[in-house]
Amino acid sequence: MNKFIKNWWPEMIITIFAGFFFLRELDTFPAAWTDDSLFMIVSREIAAGRGYLLPILGNEWSFPYILAVGPTLLLPVALFIKVFGFSVEAARIPMVLYMILATITFYLLSKKISNKNSARWSALLLVTLSAFVNTGKVVMGEIPAMFWLLLGLLLLLKREKSWKRDAVIGLCLGLSVVTKLTMGLIYPAIGVAWIAALLSKKYKKTLSLTRIGIVALLVYIPLRITEMSQATGLSGDFEFMFSSNSGGINILHGHPEILLRPQFLYYQILLLFGAIGLLSIRKNLNKTIAIIVSTLIVGFTLYFLSSFGWYRHLLPAHILLIPFAVIGIQRIGQRFHKIISILILLFFISGQFWWQITYKGSSRDTRGAQAAIYLEENYRDVPMIVQQAEVFVRLQENPNWLFLTNPILTKRLPKNFTTPTAAQQCMYWFIALDNQGKQEYKDRITDTVVNKYSIVSPPKNCT
Repeated sequence: MNKFIKNWWPEMIITIFAGFFFLRELDTFPAAWTDDSLFMIVSREIAAGRGYLLPILGNEWSFPYILAVGPTLLLPVALFIKVFGFSVEAARIPMVLYMILATITFYLLSKKISNKNSARWSALLLVTLSAFVNTGKVVMGEIPAMFWLLLGLLLLLKREKSWKRDAVIGLCLGLSVVTKLTMGLIYPAIGVAWIAALLSKKYKKTLSLTRIGIVALLVYIPLRITEMSQATGLSGDFEFMFSSNSGGINILHGHPEILLRPQFLYYQILLLFGAIGLLSIRKNLNKTIAIIVSTLIVGFTLYFLSSFGWYRHLLPAHILLIPFAVIGIQRIGQRFHKIISILILLFFISGQFWWQITYKGSSRDTRGAQAAIYLEENYRDVPMIVQQAEVFVRLQENPNWLFLTNPILTKRLPKNFTTPTAAQQCMYWFIALDNQGKQEYKDRITDTVVNKYSIVSPPKNCT
């Protein structure tokens, strides 16, 4: 027993930290919000046996492309809802399992790239990272997709090459894209590695990457075809993301101060250390892994700069950087003094721990849950359109209540799902209005719920 503790005490500390942060306030922190609530709504429909669909104004949108996630996320959540009944906590249990799997795979990958000591530091940096924990706990696709990506990269490090190994790697990478669409950046990363292998006249590696890429594509294509058969518009959704006035690169160019926020400064520092680490082991590192990881880091960084400025868009790059940043910091310690690298790593871990323990990374707002209780107690018999996913997901099934996505998201959806009928236009309306909206509907607001949401009465021309 003493020998086990002596050999594995760092892993035990990592496990304690992970268990604490992964399970702490599982049902309330982070607070449920629009995206994860949408995914829970779809998972609840699956669990109820109604199918893989998003209910909008009484319409059933099967395999909605707007989710940008797939069955590898939604089906496990649906299973736990089916077994335990719906609750935010039950829906998040499979997310905790995905985080555990991602952490173990990340540790093994880091160990394979460097050594056990570096892997320990890397894992500790991962499980105390607010963005990893808070994105991982909620029903979102980033961390489950990251697990599949890390597993594919880990298998790619195996020396034995065969078509079976390539097929499994392609399967993992394809499932990563199925789980979260933005992981589609793996395809150009494989392409860059393929070109490099071809130019180096490493034809066996070129063939291997060809097999991996083809399988990865074949895994994702069926989901995309199914989504397209139900509704089109994904290209327009990307256009919104990259060029609209409400998002896209113009926001970042118009507000460069966003890059001075602590979390983004931290990423820039990590990027520097990661570059040092990657360069220092480039001769010993698998060239395919080096190219794919580097391409993904660049790709996700550009994606962040071209999008809304959300850290979760940068998160995959951050996670991939960690092992190389640890190596870079340790190289600095070797050049000067070992204690320097230890102090830097402890400083980063302590800062991350403080950031997470003090709830800096995400909202603890409970008003969505409070509003759901209020509606259940006071409006059960009132026909109403609920336009807030974080509230609707907590409501009991009620034929009087219909769901509609929030106004910004609704603009991006097919009109045949979001256009209310004449009867629906005469229903009450539950929504979080901004000041302009409150002014516009001031004569029709009949109730204010938890000082955030408004209940708007039907127009006067309704009978």
